[in-house]
Amino acid sequence: MSTENNTQLANVKKDISAQVLAKVDAFQAAGELRIPENYSPENALKSAYLLLSEQKNSQGKMVLEVCTKESIANALLKMVVWGLSPMKKQCDFIPYGDKLDCSIEYTGNIILAKRFGGLKDIKAKAIFKQDEFEFEVNPETGKSKIIRHKQTLESLGSKDVVGAYAILDMADGTKDVEIMSMAQIRDSWNQGAMKGNSPAHKNFPDQMAMKTVINRACKLLVRGSDDAVLYENEDRQVSTDRVSEDVKQDIKENANKEEIGFADIEDAKYEEVKDEPSPVTTESELETAGPSF
Repeated sequence: MSTENNTQLANVKKDISAQVLAKVDAFQAAGELRIPENYSPENALKSAYLLLSEQKNSQGKMVLEVCTKESIANALLKMVVWGLSPMKKQCDFIPYGDKLDCSIEYTGNIILAKRFGGLKDIKAKAIFKQDEFEFEVNPETGKSKIIRHKQTLESLGSKDVVGAYAILDMADGTKDVEIMSMAQIRDSWNQGAMKGNSPAHKNFPDQMAMKTVINRACKLLVRGSDDAVLYENEDRQVSTDRVSEDVKQDIKENANKEEIGFADIEDAKYEEVKDEPSPVTTESELETAGPSF
C-alpha cells in the first residue's frame, strides 16, 4: 500500500474514532451509558485498530478497506458500549461482506455477567460417557442441583462427551447450575458456520462444550438484568466459529442490521491489495493449538 493510501487510512481511523467517542460522550451526557470503572474507550479503540489493521477477509483483502466506514464505526461503538477489550479476547470483529460486526466471545460473556448479572464466579465441567453423573431438579424453584459426579482418569479428557454443566456462584451468596446434554450443545454448534466441525471442536470437544454451557449461563444472567438491551439481536452463535463473507446466506441475513446513525464518514480511495489472497486468521483456528482456558 502506498504512503498516500497509508495517510488516507490513518485519517479515516482518526475520523471514525472521533465519531465513536462523540457518540459515547453523548450517551453519557444523556445518562444512557455508564462506562465501567477502569475501562478506557480510547485505549480500547487503539487496541481494536491494532487488530483490525492486520485482519483480512476470506479473500485476503484488508477488512478496514472493504468494510464500510459506518459499519466499522458501529462495530467499535458496540465494543465500547459493552465495555469489552478485543485484546483480551472478550469480543471479536467479523466481516459480513462489506459490513463489520462486533461479536461477544465467551470470555466477554463472563465479564458482562459479572458486571450486570450478579455473577461472582463460574466453573464448568464436561461429562464423559464413563462418568457417574446424577442431578435433580427442585420442583418448586426449577433449579438444578448436582447430586453426584464421579470421574476417572480413564474417562477424563476422552472425546466421548455426553454433556457439560456450569456452576454459578452469585454475588448474593446463592448458587445455580446450568446443565446441557450433548444434543443441546450440538444444536448450539450447528448455529455456527462450521456446524461444530472445526478442528477445535473435533480435537477438544470437552473444552468447547464447557465454553458453550458457560455462554448460555452468562447470556441468561445478562438478559435477566436491567441491561438486557445489550443482548438484543445477539443470538448468533459466532464465538467459536468465525464467519467469512461467503458463509451461509441465512447467517448473514441474521446479522445485526440496525445501525446507529453516524455523520457521513468520507470513504478514502485505496489501491486493491496485490498480494495473493490468504485465509483469514481466526480465533477458532487459533484454538487448534489448544483451548484458551
